[in-house]
Amino acid sequence: MKSYWLLIIFFLATFAAPYSTAREVIRVEAIQSDDNRSYVYFVDLLHEVLAKTDAENGLVEVQAVDIYVSQARAFQLLKTGQLDVIWAGTNLEREQQFAAIPIPLIGGLLGIRVPVIRQESLSQFEAITSADELKQLEACQGSQWPDTDILAFNGYKVERVISFNLMYSMLQQGRCDYFLRGMNEVYAELTAPANKNLIAFEGIVLRYPLPMYFFVAKNNQALQQRITLGLQRMVDSGELNAFIKQHPTTRDIFPLTQFSQSLIFELTNPMLPSSIPIDDAALWLSIPQS
Repeated sequence: MKSYWLLIIFFLATFAAPYSTAREVIRVEAIQSDDNRSYVYFVDLLHEVLAKTDAENGLVEVQAVDIYVSQARAFQLLKTGQLDVIWAGTNLEREQQFAAIPIPLIGGLLGIRVPVIRQESLSQFEAITSADELKQLEACQGSQWPDTDILAFNGYKVERVISFNLMYSMLQQGRCDYFLRGMNEVYAELTAPANKNLIAFEGIVLRYPLPMYFFVAKNNQALQQRITLGLQRMVDSGELNAFIKQHPTTRDIFPLTQFSQSLIFELTNPMLPSSIPIDDAALWLSIPQS
C-alpha cells in the first residue's frame, strides 16, 4: 500500500512540474518593417516593466505573434483577444474603447517631430522661416496615426499612407516632401542602408502633446494593473528616464541640445484625453533652452 501511494505521488510530481514552472504568455504584434527600429525599444521596455512585478505575479514570456497589421487592425486584435498588449499614441477614442496605462513610455518624444527629408531638399527646408511655409509642402504619415489627424487639424498637408513600409519609399520617390518622425525614432531609422539618401532636418521641430501608451483590453484588468505597477516603479526609481536615455534606439538623440536653435512650431492636439498627466514634469522630456 505504501508503494502504491509513493507511485501516485511520483506521477503527480512528474506531471505537475511543467505546469508549476509554466510562464504566462503575453502576445504582441510582430515587427512590420526593418525600418521600424522603435519596435525593439517597446518590446524591451515591456520586458523591463513586467519584470518589476515578477515577485507578485510570476514570470511571463513576451511572444511576438506572426502577423503584420495596420495600427487599426492591431487594436481590433486586442479587442478580440488575439493580442494582449500594444503600444500607440493615445487619443479620446482609443481610451474609450481600451484600457490605457497613462504613463508616457518615451517622455513625450513621440509628439516632438523631426522632418526626415531627401538630401537634395536641404536648401528648400533651410529657407523655411514659418509654419505657413512648411504647410505648403506635403508630409507622408500613417493613415491611422493620431499624428496625421493632428497635422490636418492644424492646417498641414498630409498624404495618408496605409503601410509603414511605404512611407520611406514614397519620400525617396518624391511622392511627398517630408516624413515626420518622433525624436525617439528618427536617428535609429536613418541608420538603415535603404535610407542613406535621407537626413533628419534639425532646423525645424513640430511639437504637440502626444504620449505613447501601452494599451490592453478593457476586460484584462489584471494585466492593466501589473503594467501600471511596473511602470510606476520605474518612474519612481528613475529607471524609466534612464532606460529612455540609454536604449540603443534612443540614446543617440541625447542630450537634445542639437535642437536648442531649432524653429519650434507648436500644434494643438484636439483629441487629447483629459487623463493625460500633462503637469507631471517627471514624465516628460523637453528640449534644452539655448
